[in-house]
Amino acid sequence: MNLKKIAVFLTACLCMLFCIPVAVYAESAQQTTESDVQTYTDGSFTYAYVDGGVALYSCDTSTLAVNLPDESNGRKIVEISDAAFYQCSKLEYISFGKYIKKIGSYAFQGCTSLKSIEIPDSVEEIGEYAFGSCTQLEEIKFPDQIKTFPEGLCFECIMLEKINFPKNLESIGLSAFYNCNLFNPPAFPDGLQKIGDYAFAFCYAVMSAELPASVTEVGSAAYYGCVNITEFTVPKQLEKLGTLMFMGCSSLSEYKVEDGNPTYTVQDGVLYKDDMKTLYAYPCGKTETSFTVPEGVTVIYDAAFFSALSLAEINFPSSLQYVGAGAFEYCSELTEINLPEGTEIIYENAFADCTGLSEVHLPESLKSIGNYAFYACPSLKEVTIPKNCKNIGDYAFGYTDGTEKDEQGNPVPVKIEGFKQHGGTDYSRIILIIIGVLVLGLIIFILIKIIKKNQMTPEEHEEIIQADIKAEDAQYAKILDDIQDSENQK
Repeated sequence: MNLKKIAVFLTACLCMLFCIPVAVYAESAQQTTESDVQTYTDGSFTYAYVDGGVALYSCDTSTLAVNLPDESNGRKIVEISDAAFYQCSKLEYISFGKYIKKIGSYAFQGCTSLKSIEIPDSVEEIGEYAFGSCTQLEEIKFPDQIKTFPEGLCFECIMLEKINFPKNLESIGLSAFYNCNLFNPPAFPDGLQKIGDYAFAFCYAVMSAELPASVTEVGSAAYYGCVNITEFTVPKQLEKLGTLMFMGCSSLSEYKVEDGNPTYTVQDGVLYKDDMKTLYAYPCGKTETSFTVPEGVTVIYDAAFFSALSLAEINFPSSLQYVGAGAFEYCSELTEINLPEGTEIIYENAFADCTGLSEVHLPESLKSIGNYAFYACPSLKEVTIPKNCKNIGDYAFGYTDGTEKDEQGNPVPVKIEGFKQHGGTDYSRIILIIIGVLVLGLIIFILIKIIKKNQMTPEEHEEIIQADIKAEDAQYAKILDDIQDSENQK
């Protein structure tokens, strides 16, 4: 695989995770019958009775513009129901009534002609994917009392450029601005605490990842593919930083940490945690060709050096014990790996797609090599497995992506021509050896019995013969007694 392939793969996975559930949920929401909800029609709208008034339940999908009134049938319109405007692809304009408190999930999903939305100050809650796939949406105005941007809020709003962050915003959900290619977010408000996984993934216009001091958690791949970010400072209170947070951020050359952060520290632009025992993240835009991991580091974290394309040489400390999943994946310039004695586990995909890697030296201390650990390393032709290594994962060595496809169109793994693997644990051979030992032991046991019998003295033979004669006499006497008893009965 290469970086382009993994981007396509992850994007496909995300589509499966997000797009399919979105479509299924929205369709099911539209299929809710009037037997489930008490509704009535007023003009081109259908309303449903809810606490405090009515909710706009659905709208004619051919509608071009909506001026939503404040009331219907003497009741306040307080809500936009889930999927109310789902796939209203011709809708270009909407204004809301002054009593609206909630906009439901998927409410405007797929309104591909809608260009701007101003949400009134009365709105307190917005559901997930409310504006998902509004591909022409350029601007949204949010009220300040909104505390949460939910999952998929503006998912794949590819033309979105301008929004405001509410003053009271506390969290930004999973994939909230995923694939908003033109979106460069304004400064985050003080009080923001959490940014979810993939929140700004593929927002190519993002220029900075500066966070307020209040942020305590940033999810995995939050800025995946944001190629214009050059540096990132870990705020003082940030306790949890997700893996692959800056995957594909090819301009990121330096990490920084605010003074007083209890979890993370930085040295030469590289991010560490656990008092320098864990190398957490190496900026993939760093241009140096060689790097020495400091002594004392025991763990190279998952994806720590992911796609560090300039890195050609890596020197490991004697303290190293674990190499995390995908730790050096796509480090295509690496040519040689020498892991120190004391290293115990190489996790899955640790050196996968290191296309320039031609030499690997593994220590005797190594116990396990994960699935795909050296997968798609076509320059690696030979490797020796230490005798103590008890576990070698699927496709750990000697495979690359093939051009052949299976019935589902997935690449079929193809063995690298000329690859040799030495040593290691051959379990089938061990089983055969055990069976052979058992059979041999049985044969030896039988031979010993035969030999002992053939080695008896004449006296022992005579005793056996006399014992056999006595047994036969006793049997003959019993037969005679049985005959006599039979005669007596007659």
